[in-house]
Amino acid sequence: MEPGRVAFINFGEDYGRQVTIVDIADVNRVLVDGENFPRTILPLKRLSLTKTVVKIGRGARTGTLVKATKAADLSKKWQETPFMKKLTMRNTRANLTDFERFQVMLNRKGRSLAIKKSVKSSTKPAAKPAPKQAAKPIQKGKKGKK
Repeated sequence: MEPGRVAFINFGEDYGRQVTIVDIADVNRVLVDGENFPRTILPLKRLSLTKTVVKIGRGARTGTLVKATKAADLSKKWQETPFMKKLTMRNTRANLTDFERFQVMLNRKGRSLAIKKSVKSSTKPAAKPAPKQAAKPIQKGKKGKK
């Protein structure tokens, strides 16, 4: 955790919003700021840190932060993160119509069937199996079953 570390909010009404840590208040709270987010103190439990870091000084002003994020091309990097891809997929699926959901189901079933077929064909043995051995002859004269 350091000033300039990019994070996203993982809980609450601002879920999924991108912020940058500007200063550290104490062990559990940080001052965050963003291009479209007001400067505020948030607990670390509500933030998920990313590997991306923007070069800013401790306690940088909002204007300085905006210039640094544009220089680092942060918006493009943010769109390529796995979390943002997952969030856009979730929003896309939430806005599907009934017919589009039906098409997604059929595509999923078709993909699953293709995977099963390829796995089944790849696990078949290459050589012929050994012939079955003949059954043992029944011995007469044993006590018990007739």
